[in-house]
Amino acid sequence: MADQYEELLKAHTAPGELFEFKEVKHNNGVTYREFTNPSVPSTLRAYLDFGLMHPDKDWLVYEDERYTYKEIFNKSAQTANALIAAGVQKGDRVAICMMNNPEYIISFMAITGMGAVVVPLNSWWVPTEVSYGLEHSDAKILIADEKRLKGLENNSEVRKIIVRPEADTEYEDFKNFMNDQSADWPEVDISKDDNATIFYTSGSTGFPKGVLSTHRNVLATLFSWTCFSSIRSQMSDSGGGLMGENPDGSAKEISILHCVPLFHVTGSHAAFLMSILIGRKIVMMKKWDATEALKLIEQERVTNITGVPTQTWELLSHPEREKYDISSLEDLGGGGAARPAEHVKLMDEQLEAKPSIGYGLSETNALGTLNGGGEYIEYPSSCGRAVPPLTDIKIIDADGKSLKEGDVGEILIKCPGNMVGYWKNPEATAEVLDDDGWFKSGDLGYFDGPFLHIVDRVKDLVIRGGENISCIEVEAAIYEHADVLEVCVIGIPDERLGEQVGAAIHLKPEIQLQPEDIQIFLDGKLAKFKIPVDIRFYQDPLPKIASGKFDKPQLREIFNQD
Repeated sequence: MADQYEELLKAHTAPGELFEFKEVKHNNGVTYREFTNPSVPSTLRAYLDFGLMHPDKDWLVYEDERYTYKEIFNKSAQTANALIAAGVQKGDRVAICMMNNPEYIISFMAITGMGAVVVPLNSWWVPTEVSYGLEHSDAKILIADEKRLKGLENNSEVRKIIVRPEADTEYEDFKNFMNDQSADWPEVDISKDDNATIFYTSGSTGFPKGVLSTHRNVLATLFSWTCFSSIRSQMSDSGGGLMGENPDGSAKEISILHCVPLFHVTGSHAAFLMSILIGRKIVMMKKWDATEALKLIEQERVTNITGVPTQTWELLSHPEREKYDISSLEDLGGGGAARPAEHVKLMDEQLEAKPSIGYGLSETNALGTLNGGGEYIEYPSSCGRAVPPLTDIKIIDADGKSLKEGDVGEILIKCPGNMVGYWKNPEATAEVLDDDGWFKSGDLGYFDGPFLHIVDRVKDLVIRGGENISCIEVEAAIYEHADVLEVCVIGIPDERLGEQVGAAIHLKPEIQLQPEDIQIFLDGKLAKFKIPVDIRFYQDPLPKIASGKFDKPQLREIFNQD
């Protein structure tokens, strides 16, 4: 299988082929491998034109709405012209904060297509968090739904556009904002090194950091995935790819169940943007529901799912799964969190569709590794190979020395998908990006041949259903309670979500509280998914290691035993 992989990779990257590459020095002085075929666009505006290869094909299905590629592209061009008319210039930041819906995709395409920088804000954030994102990014306009605008009434610095209002509103309606504009794309001089996106990610500091990327960074990911998917589809063990042919040689009708938030790179890059390149229909869910997902798979003949492993597991274990015809499914993709090896085995045994998994971060534009097909069945605990041909991965020890195969250390990634840096935070950027372009992931892992295995995290994060939660942020909120002396937040295993948030709390003498007292206190201070579900109170000070830091391994063991 390894020989076949290498042969296919060589053929795909040969001179004159679409995925031909060479060494290219970026503006920061770092040399990366990059695609050189002129067919590979240099900007997201040029990339969008791939969708017009099939203008009348259904592209987006949302509840009872259906849109062709041409319809979405026309609305995006109108919105781009509306932004320019509103005073938005190349390089300005425009924020989006809403549930998944067509206007999100339209806005994303419009913002990047007219040279501005799109800022997808977490729609699960509370108003104070949204305000932070707006202020930190210096957003000029916010495009949001009604729920996300509540609590932002006093924020007068940002022009607000509302989508799908349910009643009369003081805000400017998105439809009125864009409807009278031309459907011809504006002429804007955009280059590959212009800023394109700022995705916010929780870090160990407790403050969300804005991951700044260029058009070049995003496109490197999309075409790398396409290269790997083409290779996977031609391997003898099959499965795990996005493309392929029917037995008669005709192109497959492919579609994806879009079931993850668009403010994640998985939702924006893997599900949304990739669909433009490969002509894939998007069946978008406003909110995840396993029963509704089964209905949509049957109704729309969905071929692919890309979500967190929790979602694919809920489909597999659904008590009414047999009632639905899901035979169209070919690939059950996952990312954002590890999938238990036992789940991989059961999915392979019980479903025709093949499971796959990916590993990447917002800071790498989700580029990292992929595992699918027979290789995933053989190595179910691995997140796969480094995505060819542009990505390098190495494992280092605490002194920065590269480790040999099998040794556990920190995972470093070098690829042209790596971010420019953290927005307005050069100190944090310098901590994770070295002068040679290697990004320090904060994850611990090891190699078994070409297959990467992740075993732990250096970062102090809880990953709940693919959502990163800063322990320090949660601890800081709990410390605001007057009766709390010490608090340590940890991740605790959860069969469905991978991890949930747990908190060990040492209270002031003679104080007695119930877990719900803390949860009520945190309501409104933190997004609901960040509030601990398992809270333990301790009369004595919390256990500590020699350095004075809390002994988190011991606390995890205590929580896991009970």
